[in-house]
Amino acid sequence: MSNSSGPIRSRRNQRGWVALGLLLGGLLIGQAGEIPAAPLRDDVSTRSGFDRTTGVVPTDEAGRPLNLGFETGDLTDWRIVRGDAFAGQPIAGDTVSVRRGDMTSNHAGRFWLGGFERHGDAPRGVIESAAFRVTHPYATFLIAGGAHRETRVELVDAHRDEVIFTAFGDESEVLKPVAVDLRPHQRRLVKLRVIDDHSGHWGHINYDDFRFHDQPPVVPKRLTRDQYAHAGLDPQRAAEVMEVPEGFEVRLAAAEPEVRQPIALAYDDRGRLWVAEAYSYPIRVPADQARDRILIFEDTTGDGQLDSRKVFIEGLNLVSGLELGFGGVFVGAAPELLFIPDRDHDDTPDGPPQVLLDGWGYQDTHETLNAFIWGPDGWLYGCHGVFTHSRVGKPGTPDNQRVPINAGVWRYRPQDGRFEVFAEGTSNPWGVDFNDRGQAFITACVIPHLYHLVPGGRYQRQSGSHFNPHTYDDIKTIADHLHYVGNNPHGGNGRSNDAGGGHAHCGAMIYLGGAWPAAYRDQIFFNNIHGARINVDALEPFRSGYLGTHRPDFLLANDSWSQIVNLRYGPDGQVFMIDWYDRQQCHRTEVEVHDRSNGRIFQIRHTASAPASKLSVNLANCSNADLVAHQLHPNDWFVRHARRLLMERPVDPETRKALATIAFDHPDETRRLRGLWALHVHGGLTEEQLLKLMQDDAPSVRGWAARLSSENGSPAPDIRAALIEQARRESAAEVRLELASAVGRWPVERRGEMLAALLAHGEDADDPNLPLMIWYALEPLAASQPSNALTLAARGRIPRVLAFATRRVASQGTPDALGLVMERVAAAEDAVTRRIMLAEINAALKGRRNVTAPPGWAEWFAQLIQTETDAQARSELLNLASTFGDPAALRVLTNLVRDSKAPAPQRLDALAALIQSRVAGLDQLLLDRLDDPDLQPAAIRALAVVDHPEIGARLIALYDRLPRDQRRDILLTLAARLGTARELLDAVERQAIPASDLTADIVRNLRNHKNTDLDQTLTKVWGRVSSGGDPAEIQRQLERYSRLLDRTDLPKPNVVRGKALFAKVCGQCHKLHGEGGDVGPELTGSNRGDRNYLLTNILNPNELIGKDYLAHVVALTDGRVITGIIRAETERTLTLVTANEVLTLDKSDIDERQPSDASMMPEGLLTPLTDQEVRDLIEYLARPAPPTAEELDAAATR
Repeated sequence: MSNSSGPIRSRRNQRGWVALGLLLGGLLIGQAGEIPAAPLRDDVSTRSGFDRTTGVVPTDEAGRPLNLGFETGDLTDWRIVRGDAFAGQPIAGDTVSVRRGDMTSNHAGRFWLGGFERHGDAPRGVIESAAFRVTHPYATFLIAGGAHRETRVELVDAHRDEVIFTAFGDESEVLKPVAVDLRPHQRRLVKLRVIDDHSGHWGHINYDDFRFHDQPPVVPKRLTRDQYAHAGLDPQRAAEVMEVPEGFEVRLAAAEPEVRQPIALAYDDRGRLWVAEAYSYPIRVPADQARDRILIFEDTTGDGQLDSRKVFIEGLNLVSGLELGFGGVFVGAAPELLFIPDRDHDDTPDGPPQVLLDGWGYQDTHETLNAFIWGPDGWLYGCHGVFTHSRVGKPGTPDNQRVPINAGVWRYRPQDGRFEVFAEGTSNPWGVDFNDRGQAFITACVIPHLYHLVPGGRYQRQSGSHFNPHTYDDIKTIADHLHYVGNNPHGGNGRSNDAGGGHAHCGAMIYLGGAWPAAYRDQIFFNNIHGARINVDALEPFRSGYLGTHRPDFLLANDSWSQIVNLRYGPDGQVFMIDWYDRQQCHRTEVEVHDRSNGRIFQIRHTASAPASKLSVNLANCSNADLVAHQLHPNDWFVRHARRLLMERPVDPETRKALATIAFDHPDETRRLRGLWALHVHGGLTEEQLLKLMQDDAPSVRGWAARLSSENGSPAPDIRAALIEQARRESAAEVRLELASAVGRWPVERRGEMLAALLAHGEDADDPNLPLMIWYALEPLAASQPSNALTLAARGRIPRVLAFATRRVASQGTPDALGLVMERVAAAEDAVTRRIMLAEINAALKGRRNVTAPPGWAEWFAQLIQTETDAQARSELLNLASTFGDPAALRVLTNLVRDSKAPAPQRLDALAALIQSRVAGLDQLLLDRLDDPDLQPAAIRALAVVDHPEIGARLIALYDRLPRDQRRDILLTLAARLGTARELLDAVERQAIPASDLTADIVRNLRNHKNTDLDQTLTKVWGRVSSGGDPAEIQRQLERYSRLLDRTDLPKPNVVRGKALFAKVCGQCHKLHGEGGDVGPELTGSNRGDRNYLLTNILNPNELIGKDYLAHVVALTDGRVITGIIRAETERTLTLVTANEVLTLDKSDIDERQPSDASMMPEGLLTPLTDQEVRDLIEYLARPAPPTAEELDAAATR
């Protein structure tokens, strides 16, 4: 907001929100209409700090400091005017973080006024402070709670009882400062009034710590929770309510019935808009029902209205991507990438679609191939989601020659049909674009939202593992902010313009259109689906890559149905965007929940630059000379289309000469890059040209020379030698990143010198990209040439690479490989390096047993155990020795476990080592630890790995004395083996263990033994899971539980008991309000308020399962049966996430493994619960906030 003295108009004022900010003379900033600018700053980021201690506490007339921050621990200097909302106040300490994991109270001192903490939202009331005189020009106080007009804090003229300032909450429990300009009110007598007159959702107010200030206080900007004023608007009205910055406007370009379900768009060389309609989604329909189609729209007058419409093709199936070029249309329609020829450009297909590539998966139909776009290098790029698993190749390609992909970005080269994964990872990206220097950026969902991609990069995944099990770590987001609260990616922060919106993003456009103001150039625009807005991030160079910094939201749809899928600038520099428009924001497989009747196309126009009439273009008719000239056009639309056309045309020497002039002589590096890219796609770069480009003054040009030199694998010898020399002397980290990416494409045997040169740059040790990209290139060398790889890593100056190389070589598990790494450990000159290397060797051998020690082990161990002074390094050494079965080490570890005076962490590490080695006498050692408070939980879990006749009886006898989580561990341990499973059910039958404690996942583990007698006993004491996914039975159960929840003749649901039931039934796998496990998806931000949604997912958990959440049943040679999700797999080990621990298993111990068609969430979760318990659990699950402190206190006293 401007600090000038004249009137201003905020675009937010149109929304009808109450935007909290600073006040001048009692006027509320954010009210509709003209408002005076505040002289205090409110443009500070919410990340800014605020020092509350700099203020002055008001005093009474006698000079006594008033208790306006409640630090007396009571209501001294306050009086309750009416009601009971503030009875029992103030609150001591941070009770907010105790009851919910996504917020804190952020109070000052020890005490504060917390309206929800004692009595929840229901009570109402008013509390007033003693009067005090205004002695300073400015003031601040802290406020949180409901954003209603009925939940507020007022500053009141005590004589006139006139309100001079009002502030409201922001639907957060986090107290934040607001500032007050008191210059017009000097020497007046005032008082504070805290009002709670709302009993519904967020019907409470929090307050703390009023202080005066001499200078204008700089406080974070306060933002109210977003309220979307509209839903289900007609198309024209939808355009009218959208908000964009001053100087822009939104026009409706086309809408239903002319367009429905738009899922992809592309421009042709005439500036016409091609749009794909996806009627098949969310399923691939039978061929005779396929009716997806591609439309051609044109604005014939230049007014932003797409007044011309043609149908190019129909009858397509599960369309998700679209791009034009090479005399036709490239279409993504899983399982195929199609090409529909139209070489005569008559807008009619020349023949049936041609299948270029097949094998594209559609297990999750909203994560298929999408977001097609031409890259500057001449490849066709697209995105792919994490829960769809593809094996791509030309039709007829054998499976073992296909390219696997799930999450990531792929590319296809039409000239020779080559397909490859450009970069792997992220989540479900639906947008990729390139900046002015040709760097790729994508937007993602659920996980952090923005990534800078380089060829061969591996990036943070939402789920599952990278294809190479030796990746060890991946590259993280470039965003310096999140679009969701805390650790809850599904929640969204719901705050306007505060990194706003939620976790789901779609589309990506880096604006290079040349018509909008320069401030928008090279920034990335993308839609935030749950936030109903277009977010903008600035892409700022940082180290070897970029930093994505939040900028003000560009467009606010003000409509909860808005779902903009993508946006693109055209030849006039203005932007068209397609809007799927649907009430249903989340992917659902039920066909009937999606509305196929609507869809919109809008144009965003910058009014000062929009042409008054149609801009007529047809680049296909341009000469080569014109296409070369277009490489210098300010609008990259011309640059990109002209470059693609040059790629399609025969190589012409004169054209290449003209392009070379741009590539080598233009003073602007971005234009030299354009010349370089055009040369590359029109005939290729010669060795001489590459060598010259490698000497360019601009790092971006040098980097692209390195990238293109290795596009087809190993470059020519002279080029390779020059690249290695460049790596030695290169001062720019961004170029070193390109070199690290390039060497990963070289034959493994030729990588050594380049890797040595890159590893010598110690300044890259903490770079966000380079250590990992170097590691990805070195890893195959560690497999084929382990000694050489270790030498390279040890001589280098990047410790992470040495650590990972050590782990990779050790993972081979052979005596020779282990000898190589132990030689390095023994030769290491410092304890830190030894500690790291030993830890990596242990990580490589985790879960392995009976590993043969390397030659010379006894000497190394004797030397190191005597000389090592670092306690952690000694611990790692002993753990490694136990893996080798070293008798001396096993004795030391056993004694350490038995020593109750030793530090608990060391004892736990020692016990874990003994469990992994299966030391003789382990069964008795574990039984003896059942009364050891430090080791008891670990011992209970570990007893599953041994067989001893006393285990069942000892654990059952211990059951009642333990807290809930350890009782659960007992149940899982007993269920793991057939013998103890029988003892468990005998205990249930004689009521030594309540049948209700057998949650559905434990019941499934028992049934996995496939023992008839056990199953019969289980049915007798627990019940039967009968739905088996049968729709009719599920519907019957759904109706039964719906009726149960509607009943008014039963006691009201108890949310505190529901919370306890959640911990017992659900919390071991799911997290809610910051509490619970991480095995299954986070629940906090899901559609929990919809009772039908909750019951459907509980009763039919297998309706929609991502592959990475499928349960696997693993039978071990020692008799255990384990159910879990596969977290990772190597040649020798399998890592399973079970309901209570993560297990790394030696594959030699696995007798049988069977993937299930079910998720980890079992059926029958509600079966053991009473009707009242079902009501309590659903009440807790559906409630937006956890139980209040008052509710918890009341439950504790019952």
